[in-house]
Amino acid sequence: MNKLNLAIMAVLGGITIFVIKLMAYLISGSVALFSDAMESIVNIVASLLMLLSIRISMTPADEDHRYGHQKAEDISCLIEGLLIVMAALMVILASIDRLFDPRSFTDLTLALAISLVATGLNGALSFALARGARRSGSMALEGDAKHLLSDVISSLSIVVGLLLAELTGWYVLDPLMALLVAALLVRMAYGLLEKATRDLMDHRCPETEVIIDKVLRGQEELLQYHDLKTRRVGGQVFAEMHICLRADSSMAEAHDLTERIEKALCDEIPGLTLNIHMETEKEMEG
Repeated sequence: MNKLNLAIMAVLGGITIFVIKLMAYLISGSVALFSDAMESIVNIVASLLMLLSIRISMTPADEDHRYGHQKAEDISCLIEGLLIVMAALMVILASIDRLFDPRSFTDLTLALAISLVATGLNGALSFALARGARRSGSMALEGDAKHLLSDVISSLSIVVGLLLAELTGWYVLDPLMALLVAALLVRMAYGLLEKATRDLMDHRCPETEVIIDKVLRGQEELLQYHDLKTRRVGGQVFAEMHICLRADSSMAEAHDLTERIEKALCDEIPGLTLNIHMETEKEMEG
């Protein structure tokens, strides 16, 4: 399944999961389950942004965007991080009042059963998006997969907390679990914001540079390389470097070596766009 179809599936899945979680809240009256439902609204908006960003990123390069449109995925990931922060604030505000006025639940067993169904769907969706992100290198899919995984973890925490509250009569555990969800959301948001900001600022790709170094060291005709620069744009990596050849190398030999390097690197690094500048040892000495 390609990343566009995965994005559509995430939107439809998010709407379904929200309806299920809202039912769980209405049945129980739990503020923790309310926070879980509110997070699903953010999931839907985030998935819509992801779908839009993937459609934009798949648009071919044009006159105004010579390097393509893949940074749209990084922007989507950044916005998703901000939306998660907003969801955390909503949960905190909903929990503060209930923290000082704990209330018992109604039909908690049914509500938790319904919530677990939604959590199972979320887990399956997160797994599918994560696998798609690994295959495509999509930042947007990765961001949404991690977001949904945080939702799964927080939902399971809520279920455990509410069961303990019902068994012990300590209904203050309800808002406390909601605040725990908020803390998990803030942590997840930080990770997404940090990664999206790093890529938008054209941060170097150290893992890619290690692979490039290994491949270049295996080329016997190559004397040395320098000025290696890398950056990531969505699922694509851009790299440029200077390579030094023997002074007596012919144009044909230099061309053949460049083609071998490009093929070896592109085989090792999917989505690589490479720019090589050739120099001879005389130029290096000069």
